[in-house]
Amino acid sequence: MNKFSIIVISLALSACTNSPDFQAGVYSKGERIMLNGVIDYEKQNYLNAQQKFYRALLLYQSVDDSEGTLLARINLVEALLATHKFEFAEQQLIIVKQLILKREIKKSLKFKVNLLEVKVLYQKQHYHEALDIVESLLIPENNKRIDLLAIAAKLEVLISVETEQQWLNQFRAALLQEGMGQSKFHINLKRIDAVIATQNKQFQQALELLHESLVFYKKQANRRAIAACLEEIAEISLKQNKQVQALEYFNRALAVRAWLKDQYHIDKIQKTILQIKL
Repeated sequence: MNKFSIIVISLALSACTNSPDFQAGVYSKGERIMLNGVIDYEKQNYLNAQQKFYRALLLYQSVDDSEGTLLARINLVEALLATHKFEFAEQQLIIVKQLILKREIKKSLKFKVNLLEVKVLYQKQHYHEALDIVESLLIPENNKRIDLLAIAAKLEVLISVETEQQWLNQFRAALLQEGMGQSKFHINLKRIDAVIATQNKQFQQALELLHESLVFYKKQANRRAIAACLEEIAEISLKQNKQVQALEYFNRALAVRAWLKDQYHIDKIQKTILQIKL
């Protein structure tokens, strides 16, 4: 049996899934295109990934392969979200949800679709709705529980600093229980704590946490996360009335977003820069 990867479909999760058995050449071609799309995505070449997933989608549709079509659409949604093409991503997600209603699919795949919906809601800043979905997935035996707790904790603090923060407390406890060294989960916690510190106007503490996170992401060459940290540092600098420092970090973030061809964030940063008065 041949296999291809399915892209990350959550704020913090990565996973793989098996493809159907392929025999005819057209299926093998579809699989190769899909795999090349996944490679482009992992290299953060999101526009190339979108093109390949769309080509794979057309190929699978041409032979009425429903499973291949579903997986291609899921990957296409993820790649579209990476460049903040919300409208197109939502259109594809609606089709994905319609497809899974019409057929029996593995629990793992349905789980991934649910997480993809969380990601769409998160990017639209519909935090309450996203948290509702995450909570429904948080069952004790779920082997992705710590990932889900990380997502729930971040959503929780974005909703309001005045909440009881039950998911944040559970996330902290899970990290202590796992006894991990420096990991993506510890960095997730630093980013969450930076949000809380910013909400409490503890700007220096927030900056220290973000700079520590930035060091980690640079080692991973995670450009989207690098840009996000730079933008968050710039926003805090503005709150401190440090316009020159804010401009420096916004321009650094702009260079990263330009490499990613992320026009949504490029426009957003440029608009903010124009509004800064020195």
